[in-house]
Amino acid sequence: MTMPRPSPPRLVLEAVHARDAAAPRGASRGSLTGVSLALGAGVFAVVGAPEDGTLALSEVISGARAPLQGRVLVEGQAPARSPLLRARIGALAAEPALPDARTVEASVALSRKARGEATTRAGDVLDPFGLGHLARREPRSLSFAEARAVELALALSTPSPLLVVLHEPLSDVALNLLGLVRERIRELALGGACVVVTTSSPADARALGDRVLVLHKGLVLGEADAAEPMPGGEPALVAWVRPANEAGERAPVRMLARLLADRAEVRAVAWSEAAGPYPRAAELRLSGADLDACALALTDAAVEAGVVIEAIAPASPGIVQVRAAAEALLTFRRAAGLAPRPPVVLPAARSARVPGALAPVALPAPSAVPNEAPAAEAPAVTHDKAPAAEAPAVTHDEAPGEPGEPRGGT
Repeated sequence: MTMPRPSPPRLVLEAVHARDAAAPRGASRGSLTGVSLALGAGVFAVVGAPEDGTLALSEVISGARAPLQGRVLVEGQAPARSPLLRARIGALAAEPALPDARTVEASVALSRKARGEATTRAGDVLDPFGLGHLARREPRSLSFAEARAVELALALSTPSPLLVVLHEPLSDVALNLLGLVRERIRELALGGACVVVTTSSPADARALGDRVLVLHKGLVLGEADAAEPMPGGEPALVAWVRPANEAGERAPVRMLARLLADRAEVRAVAWSEAAGPYPRAAELRLSGADLDACALALTDAAVEAGVVIEAIAPASPGIVQVRAAAEALLTFRRAAGLAPRPPVVLPAARSARVPGALAPVALPAPSAVPNEAPAAEAPAVTHDKAPAAEAPAVTHDEAPGEPGEPRGGT
């Protein structure tokens, strides 16, 4: 049986040095120092703060700014030098910059005309994302989040996209249909586009990306499948529980924790109870190699312990933990005198959440922009997972606080 050949890289960075101009008076907030990457079709989330170079990365790969050194190539061409190529690159920047026009509708029409589209109807862009009510507004009357929402809709409607670059697409965006945004990003990736999301939220990175790359102080320090643990801590579940019997004298969260500690799927469990009269609301946190298995174990144990699960949500390490882990890794490499890392080459998405992403996908025929040419492949960084069979550690945090109802999660 002949295996399908992986798609070639869409985006290539070769020893790129770049900086943004996001600080006051055009100074830079962050920079890239010799970044080499090769990304194919798929959704790639880059986690880091602007000071780590996420803004510089999004600007240089979208063609908004040329690199100081090195090369950025999209299908073999430099985006900063090719307006025709940029017509096939969708971009959501940190600061909105809609074309000046009397109405949002006219501004969207100008944007579509500039990228060579046959039709310039604004409704095709705005209506699918529930933004049609903004069409008659003046662009200058839009709030920051509304303007970013319009630019996100424009980026996600780029015709025959080769590359889509989105900076913080789930933050400061006035959209009630973020699930639709995720679906559209998936569609673009399955259609052959390379989608790069830069964000300071590890949770957003895991929600959107097939692969997650950690950018720290201008360097790419590692990458992993979005389902794997990120630097700074393994993924966990947080549940908010209460006694099934409101007349009960005591919340059985301790019994629930003991039951979970005996499950092989659960590596660690901790809890905290709200202060005040019984029955107490409680917050439970558990982790393990497989979060789906942990969730099933929690459900079984809750029934046995007589606990009602009010809400359950995944929890990722925050940007502070990720940056601290990245800094420790960087310090170790320098102390050990390790050679610079080889380029990270990710020619295709690998997550099982994107069916068929490893199969070659033909790009749609471009409407008004010529096709260009491709590049190559090399090793990826993997993360070792600890065995799940060890006896789980149980910790108990008696967190003082005000009495209250369990909090919900999404």
